[in-house]
Amino acid sequence: MTPANGRSPIYRPGFWGSLSEKECLEICLGAILTQNTNWENVCKALMRLKAARILDLEKLIKISPRKLQSLIRSSGYFRQKSRKIKIFVEAALSRGGSLKDWLSGPLEKVRGELLGLWGIGPETADSILLYAARRPVFVIDAYTSRISRRMGWMKNPEYSRLQEFFEASLSRKSFLYAEFHALLVALAKNHCRASPVCAGCPVLGFCAHGLKTRGDR
Repeated sequence: MTPANGRSPIYRPGFWGSLSEKECLEICLGAILTQNTNWENVCKALMRLKAARILDLEKLIKISPRKLQSLIRSSGYFRQKSRKIKIFVEAALSRGGSLKDWLSGPLEKVRGELLGLWGIGPETADSILLYAARRPVFVIDAYTSRISRRMGWMKNPEYSRLQEFFEASLSRKSFLYAEFHALLVALAKNHCRASPVCAGCPVLGFCAHGLKTRGDR
C-alpha cells in the first residue's frame, strides 16, 4: 500500500521512501476504505478525495458527512466509513494534528489508541502502523490466514497467534514485513484463491494442501 503520487494508488515493490503528511493520510484512509471491498473500489474513492483537494485533516473534519459519503461511495458501506474517517481524523487532530508524530509514538500505546477508535480493528490498525507509519507490525488479513491454513502453518489461525508466528519467523524490519505481506497477497490472488489454482504455484512443493491434492501425501 503506497501513495498514488498522481496515479491510482498501487503497491510498488521496493518502494519504502519517506512519506509526506498527506501521503501518510492517504494510506490511513486507504486502510479504512478497504474494509469489506476490493482495492479497485478504494482507488476510485481515494482519487475522488484527491480531486476534491481534501486530503488534509482540517479539511476532512470540516467537510459535511453527506459530501464525504458521496466522495467515497465507490468503496461501499460509505455511511459507516464516513463516520470512521471522521472519528480517525478527530483523534489525530486531538493528538497534535500530525499523523506522523502521533503514529511514531510508543508502539503499543499508539496501537491501543487506534484499536480504541470505533470501526478500527486489528487489521486496519496494523495496516496503518506498517504502511503509513513504517512500524514493524505484521498485518494479518484473509489472504494470510488462508495461505497459513493451506500451508499447514496453523489449522485455525487467530489474528494474534498468526501475527506472533510471522513476527517471530522474520527479522523485525518494517520493509521486510511489507514486502512479505505483499508477496502473500500476490500468491493469494494468483494461486491460493478461494478455489485454489495449484498448477504453477511457486510454493506448491512446500504446501500441505497442494501436496495432498497432487497426491504426494
